[in-house]
Amino acid sequence: MKKLLLLAVFASALISAEKGWYVGIDGYKTRSNITVSNGAVSEKQNLKRNSKTLKAGYYVSQQGRANIYYQRSDTMDDTNGYLYGLGYDYLIGSYPLKPYFGVLLGYSKYSQPDLTMDGGFIGANMGLNYAFGENFSVEGGYRYMRSNASGDFTSSASKAKVDTLKNWYVGANYKF
Repeated sequence: MKKLLLLAVFASALISAEKGWYVGIDGYKTRSNITVSNGAVSEKQNLKRNSKTLKAGYYVSQQGRANIYYQRSDTMDDTNGYLYGLGYDYLIGSYPLKPYFGVLLGYSKYSQPDLTMDGGFIGANMGLNYAFGENFSVEGGYRYMRSNASGDFTSSASKAKVDTLKNWYVGANYKF
């Protein structure tokens, strides 16, 4: 009986070591695919810009982590872009180098002097995470999001709609 109790205590210590809060930051490039229309005429545009993401989350196990995040886009003067939401990643394997894939859900807003677009998005991400010990990791990946963000230009009868957001990124995480 004592051996079974000792084994249970040891197993719970291992499990609790896998769990924990973490914070992270990443950045690189985001591409927005936008459709601008005026009546029957429409035009597709691709906007590329730098972006930075802050995230905070919890490792629910060695293979799963949930997070909230805020992403800010570097854009032209008088233009602001951001998105925020919830994510869940599934990390594959028990080695320091782990591939992962996940899902994203959130809200985005883009504004400039004559246009404001906002709306929700849903997406997926995948990448590689490398852990340096128990607390520090680096990662790189790709996010793909479908959006329903839209808005009207104030200076014309044109409308704009964000179709997709695509984000390549590299970053670092610290687990407490």
